[in-house]
Amino acid sequence: MQMEKVEESLGYKFTDAVWLKQALTHPSSDQKKSTNLAYERLEYLGDAVLELVVSRELFSLFPKADEGELTKLRSGIVSRKHLSGLCEKLGWGEALVLSPQLEKSGGRKAVSILANTFESVIGAVMMDSNYNAARKVSLKLLRESLDNARDFLDINYKGSLLETLQALDGVGPVYAVEPVSAEQPAGPFSAKVYWHELEVGSGVGSSKHRAQMAAAQDALARKLWEQSAPSA
Repeated sequence: MQMEKVEESLGYKFTDAVWLKQALTHPSSDQKKSTNLAYERLEYLGDAVLELVVSRELFSLFPKADEGELTKLRSGIVSRKHLSGLCEKLGWGEALVLSPQLEKSGGRKAVSILANTFESVIGAVMMDSNYNAARKVSLKLLRESLDNARDFLDINYKGSLLETLQALDGVGPVYAVEPVSAEQPAGPFSAKVYWHELEVGSGVGSSKHRAQMAAAQDALARKLWEQSAPSA
């Protein structure tokens, strides 16, 4: 029954249930090298799959982000803490096969074990089917995280602009936002960002926040403050 719940949360039905059983088996419950049933090998595979899936998705979502920004976003999404939180939320910890000792010590809630389990389940999907199936499942489980990553990067653009301008003379940017059309007051929105009354960037977004982000990103790319010194 527990394995069926995992399959339901995945939106994926295993052809060979042995793969899922292995993904949910902690090494403490199977220490015989001859059986090789524990999740360690699948964890290794799932980790690689998640790295590739998330990297490819972020590359498409943020065409203007540099390598450092993409790496930072990916690190957050595939971190031990984040994956363990997702695993706990999905209830996979309850399906784990643990040794009695680990069960008593709270192994089902351990961050490292839950993160490993998340990766091993993805690896199991890969082995039961193919990369495309594992990618589809991964994106389904990580969609909210990827959407939040977009917001996090948006905030970074505004934060980066603020830090850049304040470092020059202590004065930060000022944003002006208005609907693109008077007939559509709920958006989309147009934003302009000023520094010492100099317009340094502009952009359009589906929300006021996204419009400001676009303006900040434009400003960081153009660096107009380097060409025009602020009035005294």
